[in-house]
Amino acid sequence: MSPRRLAGLALLALCGALLASACFIDGTGVGPSPDEPPAAAEAQPAASAESAPRQGTAAGLAPEARGDPAETGSAPAADASPQPEAQPAQEPSPAPALRAAIFVEPREVRPGQVFIVAVDATNASAASVALGGQFVSLAREGDRFYTILPVAFAQPAGPLPIIVAVADMNGDLAVQELVEVHVQGSDFPVEPVQIDPALSRLLDPEVVAEDRAVRESVQRVRSPERLWEGYFHEPTQGVLTSTFGLLRSYNGADPTDYHSGLDFAAPRGTEVVAANAGIVAWTGETERRGRGVIIDHGHGVFSSYWHLASVDATPGTPVAPGTLIGRVGNTGLSTGSHLHWEITVYGVPVDPLPWLRELEVPNPLARFDPARAVNAGPAATP
Repeated sequence: MSPRRLAGLALLALCGALLASACFIDGTGVGPSPDEPPAAAEAQPAASAESAPRQGTAAGLAPEARGDPAETGSAPAADASPQPEAQPAQEPSPAPALRAAIFVEPREVRPGQVFIVAVDATNASAASVALGGQFVSLAREGDRFYTILPVAFAQPAGPLPIIVAVADMNGDLAVQELVEVHVQGSDFPVEPVQIDPALSRLLDPEVVAEDRAVRESVQRVRSPERLWEGYFHEPTQGVLTSTFGLLRSYNGADPTDYHSGLDFAAPRGTEVVAANAGIVAWTGETERRGRGVIIDHGHGVFSSYWHLASVDATPGTPVAPGTLIGRVGNTGLSTGSHLHWEITVYGVPVDPLPWLRELEVPNPLARFDPARAVNAGPAATP
């Protein structure tokens, strides 16, 4: 690995560490799967064939087996033929100058929203973004590298710094930009909820933690292919009764959590369908949320469907928009027959409403105004 590449990667890692105070995490940490290595931190190359000893060749044998005259005492055979001069090693061809346009849209967000980081480059090999002390590898479709990042409900108002890095065709760090996304303040209202005393156990921290652990174990995985296309469809025929971000006050007590999705009131047994294309990642039941289905839409985007009366899906099965996956019920912490539907990005719940609207759904392949590139200028024209 070249000294320039090592220095660039070290600088990127240092900047990522300096951003550890920024956070898009909902209390437990989120981002790539712990098993996924950061894109910008690659493994050191193995020893080359020329330098590594190989069994059965002179370079890998003991002096006695090589017939080394210094060790055996025998004289070398005379060789009157002239020896060729050593040729200098060939330097690798320099990579063509990288031109990359970096976009971060939108740059003003609220808790529960998402923003897109996109890089348009024809001669780049990889791109990544660092924030909150974590790295996210950008996916690639054609000449567009991109990712969708969430703003957690608990994210404080103010600047959210991120670092975008792009590597050239030799894998060397070629472009690096520090960008600030501004998080606006929010004032979500309190929603009073009356529950039967028999359901009070479902507010117990241990029950809450068990439910969270089940969901996070599924939703932290990042599938390599984007499966969803366009806006999402309403998952059931019902009445929208509760929206994202409402602070939940149970039986008059102080709010202990917030509503992490949308509620659709509907008669028991109403069909629940996949909101977009994906693969069924999980089916089952938790004590707090009742029966549910989680669908993986790729690149860290998941939709989940809860309080179901029954499940009509099998893990590992591909689904298209409108595929039947279950039926509305009243299981778990529920005060009536309804569907709780949510979308998470890298395990962070986000407001599902924009995903239901054709003009608001995050589009990672959108055409952005070149003048809005964070590195606008001649070098930003791919």
